[in-house]
Amino acid sequence: MKDEFVSKKDGKKSNPGASFRVLIADDEFLIRWSLSEALSQEGYEVLAVEDGQKAVEASWTQRFDFIITDLVMPEMDGWQVLEKAQNMLPLPRVIIITAHGHEEMKRKAKEKGAWAYVEKPHLIENIKALIKSSSR
Repeated sequence: MKDEFVSKKDGKKSNPGASFRVLIADDEFLIRWSLSEALSQEGYEVLAVEDGQKAVEASWTQRFDFIITDLVMPEMDGWQVLEKAQNMLPLPRVIIITAHGHEEMKRKAKEKGAWAYVEKPHLIENIKALIKSSSR
C-alpha cells in the first residue's frame, strides 16, 4: 500500500465542518490510516503523509484547515512542521500528537503556537471532538 493517500467521505456532508481539509503527518502507518479513516468518516477531506518534510511540501501546493503532526518523525519533526505552518496563509490550526507526552511538552506546544496537543492513547476521539468544536 502506498504511504501517502487521500480519503474522503462519499459526497454526503454530515456536519458544518465537513469541508475542512486535514493534513496528517505521522511516521506510524497505523496512526495515519486510523486517523484518516476516522476523520474521513466524519466528512473531512484528508491527506496523510509519513514525515514532516512531505507535510510541508503538501502545504506549499494545497490549503489545509488543520495540520495534525506527530512530534517525533524522520526528516523533519513536528516542531519544525509547526514552525513552517506559522508562515502559511491562511494559517492552519496545528494539532500536535505524541506518544511521549508530559505537561512540559504540552506547555511548550502552546507556547510555540500549537492550536491543540493530544496524547496518542486518546487520539481519535479527542481529535474528532477538537475539529468538530472549531469554527471557521
